[in-house]
Amino acid sequence: MTPPQPATRDRVVASSPAWVVAGLGGPVREVPVVHRGADAVYVDLGDRVLGVLSTAATAVPCGLRTTLPVLPVSLTSARRALVGGGHLDLDDTRVVVTRVVDAGVPRRPGRDPDTARHLLARALASPDPVDPTAAPVLRAVVDELPPEALVLLADGDPDAAALLLGRGSGLTPVGDDVLCGALATLVSAAVRAPALTAAVLTLAPERTTALSATLLGCAARGDVLPQFAALLQHLAPPGTADPDDHDDPRTTAAATALVRVGHTSGAGLLLGTALALRHLATRSTLR
Repeated sequence: MTPPQPATRDRVVASSPAWVVAGLGGPVREVPVVHRGADAVYVDLGDRVLGVLSTAATAVPCGLRTTLPVLPVSLTSARRALVGGGHLDLDDTRVVVTRVVDAGVPRRPGRDPDTARHLLARALASPDPVDPTAAPVLRAVVDELPPEALVLLADGDPDAAALLLGRGSGLTPVGDDVLCGALATLVSAAVRAPALTAAVLTLAPERTTALSATLLGCAARGDVLPQFAALLQHLAPPGTADPDDHDDPRTTAAATALVRVGHTSGAGLLLGTALALRHLATRSTLR
């Protein structure tokens, strides 16, 4: 039975990826509100989490991005959420998508991973010119995680999933962020990782938070934060053989912007990218 719908008084417009818009379709049903904050309200759709975001919030790919600098009290205090019919109602406020955005990574099949590793190491001021994971800005994240898990992930081994999921600090555990970075980087390089991807997506619902599980699913499709997509865009432009040919300060700026995301999320994504690039540089196929 369709839940009774209030006469909505307010309307908030938002942008989102096309697959998020599709999830607003179907019959109207009531869903739980799982997080309320000044910059983000999240509801649980059952198979994924959906956010309503202010401009100050992290622009997660599973979000409805509003143009509001701060979410109004009518949203942040909402007790009832209805989704369906192409929109989301939070109490008496209706959120509708008026613009579709692309949250996907740049697709760069054949990109030279060695060049990308050099560029990322340089952008992160790593003391090792071919190893971005040695960068001081990533040290705290590296120290939080089991060393054997990072080695397994660099090998493309699906056993890394169980060791990293739900592990570490942050609103989204940093181990999950590392996995997101690795999976999305492989998608960008058009390299299939079926065993690793399956392990992550199978274990995530039981090992980590609903938001993290949703973001891992996004990464496996290649949907990411805009700061992360921007970094991948600058790493190893097509046809580049010599990293010195593209010592672009925009790469450093993109890496710096990503590090600033969240407490550990940006650094975790960067570490995942570095490990995926190491794998791409040493092996052509995944287990």
